[in-house]
Amino acid sequence: MPVAVSAADTEEKENYDLPAIQVQAEHMALNTEGTNSYATGAVTLGKGAENLRAIPQSVSVITSQLIKDKNLLTLNDALQNTTGVTVKTFGTGTANYIMRGFELNTINIDGIETSASGSGTHGHGAPDLAAYERVEVLRGPAGLLQGSGEPGGFINLVRKRALAENRVAFRGSANSWPGYRTNLDVTGALNDAGTLRGRAVAAYEDSDSHIDDVDMEKKVFYGTLELDLSSDTTVSVGASLEDTDDTPYVGVPLYADGSFAPISRDLYTGTGFNYKESRLRRQFVELEHHFDSGAEAVVTLNHSDRDMRYLLNYTTSPIDPVTGDVDRWSLSADQELEESSFDAHINLPVTFLGMEHKVLLGANGSHSENNNKGYMVDTAYPSINVFDPDSASNPRPNLVPAFSFGKTDTRERGLYFKTTSNLTEATKLILGGRFTDWKTDAMGSVSEFDNEFTPYGGLVYDLNDTTTVYVSAAESFVPQTNLDANEKLLDPRTGTQYEVGMKGVLNNGAANYQLAVFQLTDENRAISDPNNPLFSIAGGKVRARGFETEISGTLFDKLDVLAGYAYIDTEQLKAADPDAEGNVFNPDAPEHSLKLWGKYNFNQQWAAGLGVEYNSGTFYESGNVKWEQGGYTTLSAMVAYQISPDSRFILNGTNLTDKRYYSRVSGPPQQSYFGDPLKVTLTFETEF
Repeated sequence: MPVAVSAADTEEKENYDLPAIQVQAEHMALNTEGTNSYATGAVTLGKGAENLRAIPQSVSVITSQLIKDKNLLTLNDALQNTTGVTVKTFGTGTANYIMRGFELNTINIDGIETSASGSGTHGHGAPDLAAYERVEVLRGPAGLLQGSGEPGGFINLVRKRALAENRVAFRGSANSWPGYRTNLDVTGALNDAGTLRGRAVAAYEDSDSHIDDVDMEKKVFYGTLELDLSSDTTVSVGASLEDTDDTPYVGVPLYADGSFAPISRDLYTGTGFNYKESRLRRQFVELEHHFDSGAEAVVTLNHSDRDMRYLLNYTTSPIDPVTGDVDRWSLSADQELEESSFDAHINLPVTFLGMEHKVLLGANGSHSENNNKGYMVDTAYPSINVFDPDSASNPRPNLVPAFSFGKTDTRERGLYFKTTSNLTEATKLILGGRFTDWKTDAMGSVSEFDNEFTPYGGLVYDLNDTTTVYVSAAESFVPQTNLDANEKLLDPRTGTQYEVGMKGVLNNGAANYQLAVFQLTDENRAISDPNNPLFSIAGGKVRARGFETEISGTLFDKLDVLAGYAYIDTEQLKAADPDAEGNVFNPDAPEHSLKLWGKYNFNQQWAAGLGVEYNSGTFYESGNVKWEQGGYTTLSAMVAYQISPDSRFILNGTNLTDKRYYSRVSGPPQQSYFGDPLKVTLTFETEF
């Protein structure tokens, strides 16, 4: 399909002017590398390339250019800049992600689900972005795409592909905490015909934290080969590794009365010999074939292995208001996770009644073995004074076995379909569904569901060439292992969302905008059976509803923006405790969040960016006590100097006013976290 591209002429390019490439077509170029743009017109999270305006749900894309301009290093960084996403930190690179009030438990790589990165303190940590070209985020249930999963959304990391054009890119940075990082990215054709292409990416990071005694060393490698077996068939293979050695950090404690202690943001309640070692390996094979009829078939196989072990200290009590002392435990663990997954799908064009339609048919599945080799704990570890941590006694712990350990084996299989019917030239009807089989065996305790059906539907109407309105209904499900009084498994939780929205393009396709109103309910939640307290009933129900709007891309000449606002109201509709009904369901999800970023290109050499993030605050409540972080605003900025068409310096600053706030509040014993203080990073990047 023809693609119209507008770019600067040769003379402007020689003067180092690097304008955004504007692409207008039904299927825009998917790769955002080299476009210098914060916008793209198409994504791949739905099993094949799809125009953003044809998807009846909210979708955001963090492009390659934004990743470079803002020095985004991990998925945590990318999602901090994504509309409607809250990053719930667990320290030292680990986090959960909250979308539309729900914590996501998986991510996806090239559209295939993986849990190998894990989440929370015991996870591997956020994936490093060195191997990925962009991040795609769909908000709302995605049961059609991934089967079981939380209804808040779908996160898709898109791997860098091997390119035919020979290119070497280097990026090096140093920050004020201090720390440094280097990236090398090499790609190109490996034969004269260009039918064999390769790419290799290597990154190394050695960085301190602003927190005393907390640091990290990370090694990343990614390699891929692509071979055109014919003009219609391509096979890709690749592997990646992430090796991380860091000091685990599990936040700070609070007073028991709902107040915050005047402690340092640099407080570390662990010891000098705490450690965390995590090794993550991934491999993939992909076969893609294009038929003469226009159909496209893709088969992908993924495998990952994660090994992790750590020794850390938890604080286990509130701060004593008189002495400042806090109780501690010492905890160690050793875990292994092996995961295999596959996806096979075909996109078929169909002509009926003079109109062209599309049919998607597919099957996918996964098998994971999580081997927890056991937790060791010392519950009598010496306390620490939060106002004088250097006075603490930190002996080697007397660890003894604790908690359960063993293997958890989980299998999931699914068949899915989606039809996109052109009712008129301007109207599309989208219908689909998925049948899922799911089984888990946790140390002999088996849970199983068969033929769980997840429906999907949407209607898309193009008002004109630039504006689309839509309505959609989507579902997802989450298996539960709770038993009822008859010792039968409870039905899965079901998340159902209704969304109405508008999408469009501005500035001849150089920018996208979208707005959406939604309501999402999650029911069949396990709550205690009032007649049989040792068992459960599927009587819980929560609701999230709100509004989101976003604009991204080149708004005016020389001005690039990514701006988004989200409003979310979460409520418990049915709960085990009737007094809890009507309360906020997820206090970690701020009611209002605003994320603004703009970059202005003054001339051929100089550019500057300014960002504002507002969070209306979060809280934690236990009984009649409430710990609350009020609303806060942080500022970020960048200045870039282009010294040649292919080289530039970038100076980034985050939390410019050094605002002191808690990014997460989790009650008095532990795992409340300060937001990061001021940080300045200088980066040099070049290509040749």
